[in-house]
Amino acid sequence: EVPVCLITPQNISKFILKEHPLPKVLKYASIVHRSDFIRAYLMHFYGGGWHDIKATLVSFAACWDTFKDENIYLIGGPESRKGAAKVTDDNGIYMPNVADDLVSVPAWIARGQTDLSKRIYENLLNLFLENENLLKKGPAKHPREKYIKPKNFFHKIAIQIKYLWSGRNPKYPLPWTVFGNIFHPAVYKYRKHVVKTLPADTVKNAGIYHR
Repeated sequence: EVPVCLITPQNISKFILKEHPLPKVLKYASIVHRSDFIRAYLMHFYGGGWHDIKATLVSFAACWDTFKDENIYLIGGPESRKGAAKVTDDNGIYMPNVADDLVSVPAWIARGQTDLSKRIYENLLNLFLENENLLKKGPAKHPREKYIKPKNFFHKIAIQIKYLWSGRNPKYPLPWTVFGNIFHPAVYKYRKHVVKTLPADTVKNAGIYHR
């Protein structure tokens, strides 16, 4: 019940500002991690709702009235301890321990040009730029590319075999939860400006299993 725009390779250029071009390093990242960056870009420079390509039966139409309060930066759904990014913020706070103050990653509505959106966008941009050389040496070969830290020598060999068999790059440097690792600490920092009133589906439907 709200206007929907599917972001595609054919229309993404319409949203990219001349003064803020997409970093060239993105071409080495996986499709999923490119999506992570693009959602942060759109969040900051435009604002609006984001929803992963997952089925939903709920409407977000009424949520926009919440932004009549200028102190509201973000509307999301409650996060679980299991779903929280397993990282610490600048103060050493472990995100799963404060899951009640977080919102989930797949869907949210944000006000653009806020301190929250700026922090998410700039931190994600810096992450890609800081890993540019590593991404060039280990570019993505698979849409769901991710780095897994080996527990030991044998685990490292097992990872390499699995990756080579599935057409992935064992040298890819970025973890799976790129967006969440930045999103959750930022949400916690600005939690006074975040509300958890986004409608949620009672039945999860992520579509075809694609891992």
